Amino acid sequence: MAVKKAVPAPFTKGVNFTNWLEFRKADEINPELFTKQDFLNAKKLGCDVIRIPMHFEKICEGIADYRIPDNVFVILDHIAEWAEELKLYVIFDFHNNCHADTRTSDTVEDVLTPIWTQLATRYRDATEYIVYELMNEPHGIEISLWNEIIGRLFRNVRNIDKKHYIIAGGADWNSFAAMKTLPDFKDDKVIYTFHFYDPHTFTHQGAGWSHLERVINIPFPYSKDRMPPLPENPTEDEKARFAAYPEQGTVEAVARFFDQYVEFSQERNAPVFCGEFGCFSMFAGHEDRVNWYTIVTNLLAERGIARTSWDYYGGFGIFKMDWKAIRERRMKPEWKFPEDLDLDIVKAMGMNCLFL
Repeated sequence: MAVKKAVPAPFTKGVNFTNWLEFRKADEINPELFTKQDFLNAKKLGCDVIRIPMHFEKICEGIADYRIPDNVFVILDHIAEWAEELKLYVIFDFHNNCHADTRTSDTVEDVLTPIWTQLATRYRDATEYIVYELMNEPHGIEISLWNEIIGRLFRNVRNIDKKHYIIAGGADWNSFAAMKTLPDFKDDKVIYTFHFYDPHTFTHQGAGWSHLERVINIPFPYSKDRMPPLPENPTEDEKARFAAYPEQGTVEAVARFFDQYVEFSQERNAPVFCGEFGCFSMFAGHEDRVNWYTIVTNLLAERGIARTSWDYYGGFGIFKMDWKAIRERRMKPEWKFPEDLDLDIVKAMGMNCLFL
């Protein structure tokens, strides 16, 4: 039986350029952390889209009316120029703090509206390769309230800018349940987004921000013989994760996630987009990571679902990571393209290596 496909997005695959316009005030941003060469390199890998997370709440901290500083607009203007020149889609993603104990404020609209009014006004006549993502992973906010906010925000942006695609995601960390309740924007340039990090016990093993510091050496797919023992004096959460993993850690469980997004896409007659997927590399076995990326990428590609992996240079990225040296020397690695690419991961993600 043929696999059902989602309504196609204008792009197919790419990566997130992280830790650039995140976590920092405007005067702390390094404008050359990513350059035109990085965008060229991504295109060599076969990417036709780059997602750029931006922490506008931090960037505009202390600035009246959340006015975006000129130095940030200079960076965005360059990105827009490169996008047009390289015929490479770029997603301006309003990102946010997504650590496990955070929540989206009920008054987040007070930030979103002025930010998007500025962005849509400045870029409404710019290259078609710019895409707007209204907000990354709203969480801790009531689903009904978020749906009201994003409905007003979408209309405001579309009233200013008739040209560009707009990406909309549901509350509860862009979950499928919340996606199904999103307004039907009935817009021919809307894309609905979700993120995929399942099984979370595998993809985030050892990650302190997810309270999984002691959960390590988890295999994928699940293998009883390769499972580590429970941590000493396990927490209730650790017990629950280990108990659920034999079912969650299967290829079949992973595949079920994507079929529901295809059904949603067909029902709404709009593309769906996996804006983030990835596996933290510090504690996951290399072969297991390759297995996971191969399976997930193939499932997405078979269903025609566009994707951008998390991330490029970081701990979920496509470059080799010497974690021992990083921990012992407290050093920040500097990767060389293409010498330091993890070719196994690059191939598993369905990217191009023929130029090497």
